[in-house]
Amino acid sequence: MRNLVLTAASAVCALCAITSCNESLSTRTVESNGKFALAEGAADSLDIDIQVEYPETGLKGEALENFRKGLTANLFGEEYAEMDASGALEAYKNDRVSEYREANLPLLEESDGMSHSILSWSDYTYGKISGSHEGIISYTMTKYSYTGGAHGMTSVTSLNFDTRTGSLLSEADFFKEGYRSVLSDLLSRHLPGSLESPEDTSMLFVREIEPNGNFRVSEEGVTYIYNQYEIAPYVMGAIQVTVPWNELEGIYIKK
Repeated sequence: MRNLVLTAASAVCALCAITSCNESLSTRTVESNGKFALAEGAADSLDIDIQVEYPETGLKGEALENFRKGLTANLFGEEYAEMDASGALEAYKNDRVSEYREANLPLLEESDGMSHSILSWSDYTYGKISGSHEGIISYTMTKYSYTGGAHGMTSVTSLNFDTRTGSLLSEADFFKEGYRSVLSDLLSRHLPGSLESPEDTSMLFVREIEPNGNFRVSEEGVTYIYNQYEIAPYVMGAIQVTVPWNELEGIYIKK
């Protein structure tokens, strides 16, 4: 499963160099990984892998700080927002290990120390700058979590930052009033072409989709992300639908 999540993260990574050049933004990647045993000598463990990109220079002081805080809060949680990148990563990792052991040690004791598949968890977090357009930088994070059950869950989420202030932009900040019906029509029109095969349309829960606030920008256009179970079954994964800029004329706010 990690390879599948890394593939999604790599697709985001491929855009990084272009984006960084366009915005004169330099970045560094903070990472940590390891397997943390449920108990001494136990075969069960929590597998953690974190690889996240952070801006270093290229934005003005306050904007850079706002960007970093916004990233940290969304990557790890609001409680880590005031920490620097490395500190937030380590605190998050330690908290996940504590949570894992607290939840599963009683189950291990009940099973007389016998290993069981539901006692081995996974927690992966990947984040990369994924695009830019007219004063907006998009950052996409991919998170995978397995805490027992038939399968884990992968979510792909994009954040959009104003390069002047470093603040997060919402969908309402980006589009003009009354945009939803027009954008829904455009997304629905491009949905079939976003699937791996035309036959996959038969698996969709819905064929007329609405904007969900989860989007990124690029030189190509605006790409909306629909995660597992949102508009299609688990097996189809995250579906990404791109609407070109020329079709968005009149409904988005130019920066």
